[in-house]
Amino acid sequence: MPRLMPVCLAASLVLGLFAAMLALSSPANAQERHRTLFDLLFGNYRKAPEQTAPATAPAKRKPKPKPKAAASSSSSIMNVGTKKPEQPVQKLDTARHVLVLGDFMANSIGDGLLDSFASEPGVVIDEKTDGASGLVRNDHRDWIAALPGLLDELKPVAVVIALGSNDRQKMLIEGTREEFHTAKWTTEYERRIAELTSVATKRQIPVFWVGAPPFQSPSLTADIVTINLMLRRQVEAAGGTFIDIWEGFIDADGKFTATGSGVDGQQARLRGSDGVSLTKAGRAKAAFYVEKPLRRILGDTATQVPLATANPPMSDFGLPNLSMPTAPTPTVITRTEPIAMTDPALDGSNALAAHTAPAANGLLIAPSARDRLVLHGDAGIPPAGRVDDYKIRTK
Repeated sequence: MPRLMPVCLAASLVLGLFAAMLALSSPANAQERHRTLFDLLFGNYRKAPEQTAPATAPAKRKPKPKPKAAASSSSSIMNVGTKKPEQPVQKLDTARHVLVLGDFMANSIGDGLLDSFASEPGVVIDEKTDGASGLVRNDHRDWIAALPGLLDELKPVAVVIALGSNDRQKMLIEGTREEFHTAKWTTEYERRIAELTSVATKRQIPVFWVGAPPFQSPSLTADIVTINLMLRRQVEAAGGTFIDIWEGFIDADGKFTATGSGVDGQQARLRGSDGVSLTKAGRAKAAFYVEKPLRRILGDTATQVPLATANPPMSDFGLPNLSMPTAPTPTVITRTEPIAMTDPALDGSNALAAHTAPAANGLLIAPSARDRLVLHGDAGIPPAGRVDDYKIRTK
């Protein structure tokens, strides 16, 4: 009997294993049939990979419809993010003219003044310049001989001159070519400055002579300093005004600088790459020095507008036109009683303000609530329950 115990235990163990194998062979566990008995007993097995549905190719996306092209690329650009160019202001027939003449610096100043007065119909800038001209080479352009004709033609209210940047060269004097800085050269040059200025000042036309700015070349800058000194001395002696723009084109050390503060206060490039010419910001800055004294002469002329613009007809706004003056309403003047100078109150009566005039029937008129309040400080009896009713109520 004791020997049968191990045999029975082994048999039951085999039957249990057999039942477990049958359970594993069910359809729910069909995917684990490949596991061995050793794996089931000791549990050290790898999990079978799960079966997944066969991969399918992703569905193709329909291409998005392309947006229709604009009818005109230029029109779309103009309609989005751009501004229409401003129309030039029509100048008045009575606009006052300003004559600008000289060399390439005068051309730059003239361009700056054109921009400054572009929106003002009362001022016209007449630019008559020659970039290679000066006072030395009168065989190329004789400004002294040309200025009277320009004044007769344009009838300007002011003349702006910028000459001297091209004049550091030999000058033909009495058949001899004199070197720059010599005594004869200096004497003749100063005479020409005074004569050109006097052509306008003798006609009572203001002259604004603009000095040259510094240049990148140190030798050229040194010569321009000498020329500016002669210009200032002779222009002011002839009754003109010398405008010094030197400070606007140097740095903190007093040296030439290609960049600097513009008229808007922002840093900008003022000079060209050649160290001589002016950029747009430089032209605006040079013209700013001239604009201030010019406006003192022009006064309110610069801000004048055409009458059609100043007083548009009311019909443009859907309203009746009321611009025509109407006949004045006659004023009826009635006769007033004279006031005697001996009357102390100057109102025709010596009665005090507290005086109560008798009525027509001889009875006195009772003072009004206003008179009682103003004359006697009597506010009257307040109604019951009002905030100023301070009566003590007792039950």
